[in-house]
Amino acid sequence: MKYFIYLLFLNFILIQKIYSQNFDDLKIYTENNPPYVTVDDKNQISGHVGNKVLKILKKTNINPNCIEILPWARALLDAKKRKNVMIFPFVKTKERNGIFNFAILAYKQSLNFYKLKISKDIHVKNLEDAKKYSTCVVRNDYKHEHLLSENFTNFEETTHQNINVQKFLNHRCDLIISAEEGLIAKLKEFNTNINTIEKVLEVKNFDANIYIAFSPGTDQDIIDAFINADK
Repeated sequence: MKYFIYLLFLNFILIQKIYSQNFDDLKIYTENNPPYVTVDDKNQISGHVGNKVLKILKKTNINPNCIEILPWARALLDAKKRKNVMIFPFVKTKERNGIFNFAILAYKQSLNFYKLKISKDIHVKNLEDAKKYSTCVVRNDYKHEHLLSENFTNFEETTHQNINVQKFLNHRCDLIISAEEGLIAKLKEFNTNINTIEKVLEVKNFDANIYIAFSPGTDQDIIDAFINADK
C-alpha cells in the first residue's frame, strides 16, 4: 500500500511539472502532409501524427492554435537556426542526425521507389539503376536529403507534397520516392487509382519512421515535458 501511494505521489509530481512548464518560447511547425498531418480549411490539424501531437498538447496545456503551418523548406530552415522549435512530421537523415533531437517516435513506415505502370521503359533493380532516371522530390524534405546523401543528382523539385505527386502523375519525372500509405493518400486526393503506379524498389538501410523532433538548443525541460506527456 505504501509503495502504491508513493507511485501516486510521483505521478502527481510529474503531472504538476508538465503543467507548470513554461512554453512561452516554444514554436511548433508542421505542414499539410496527409495522412500524417492533415490541415482543414480552418487550419485545424488531424492525421496519424497530427492527432498524436494534439493529445500531447492537451496534456501539456498548450493551445493547438499555436501550431504554424509552413512550407516545409521554410520550416526546416527556421528550425535549424532557432532554439525551442518542435517540428513534425520529421524523419532522420544523415544531415539531421546530431542536429535535431528525435525525441518521440510517432509513426512507423518504410520507403519505396514508384513508377507509372505505363512507363514500360523504366527498369529499376537497385539504387544505381534509380540514379539513371529523374525523381520527383520536395525540396529539402527527408527523401530529398537522403537521395542527395546517396549521390542522386537528377531531380524534379517542388516545395509542396501535392504538387510533387501531381508532377509525377503528369510525367514530369520518371520516379517518385514515398511511403506507400502516404502515396496512396495523395493519389486519393487526385482521384487516381493505386493500380496506375508500380513499386519498383524498396529503400533499405534507412530509418524512414516519423518522429516529433526538436531544434538544436531546445531547453531540455521542454523536451522532457513532451516525452513525459507522450507516456
